[in-house]
Amino acid sequence: MRVYGEAFFFIIFWMDFLCLLLAARLGRSRFHFGKALISAGLGGVYGVLAWTASFPFLRGVPALLLSCLLMCRIAFGKRCPRLFPLVLASGWLLSGLSNFVMERGGSPGLVILIDSGAALALLLLTQRIGDPGGSFSIKLVYRGKSAEARAMRDTGNLLSDAVSGLPVIVLSERLGQAFLPPGTNAKDLCTLPPGWRLVRVKTAAGVKTLMCFTPDQIILRQGTRVFHAEAAVAVADFEEDRALLPDSLFSEQREGMCHAVL
Repeated sequence: MRVYGEAFFFIIFWMDFLCLLLAARLGRSRFHFGKALISAGLGGVYGVLAWTASFPFLRGVPALLLSCLLMCRIAFGKRCPRLFPLVLASGWLLSGLSNFVMERGGSPGLVILIDSGAALALLLLTQRIGDPGGSFSIKLVYRGKSAEARAMRDTGNLLSDAVSGLPVIVLSERLGQAFLPPGTNAKDLCTLPPGWRLVRVKTAAGVKTLMCFTPDQIILRQGTRVFHAEAAVAVADFEEDRALLPDSLFSEQREGMCHAVL
């Protein structure tokens, strides 16, 4: 089947965009729509050049890996090393599916439709597998300020606040800024605000010290179920716009109050 350059570009562009979306979902990472569009556009240009220009090296594995790495870097920035294998795996799956359809005479529209359906099925599947307890959302209220975010149960979070004895929810720095007074830098512990304290965190990269506070109110939602939780909150410099819920938050049940059994 003959496929014109414009259609070929759009197929590759859409396939690359889906790869980035799948990688972000599988890696539980933030997805930036604009950066993904730019990255997929560059991938589409590379794909057209690789299969139309008289430069055989563009079709080689090194050029392909370099193109994929550049796409991943543009779309995910410093998260690229962690998400690069997922981008490769998603690309291998969708490109194989596209080739299978095109070799059997499928139209560009059919290729795009099948790739989109496969990506949607994978997204739904990973949502069910990756989040067996359902989707969480959290609302924090502190001194008249509030913030809401998606939340994920993190079995590796074993933090406990030494002052209050409460489990510690880890919040991204961007979300935590809603509660930090002007002039406070979460990376500069000397700017610790009044009423806050420090908590030490042991990670694979070593030991860190984070700013920590106890919210006036914590509301967890899982579908139609609502729970009021008791926990401290630490602010960390990770990019995902979500909160990481400690496993100990789910270990005890009281009447209508958590630590919260969901």
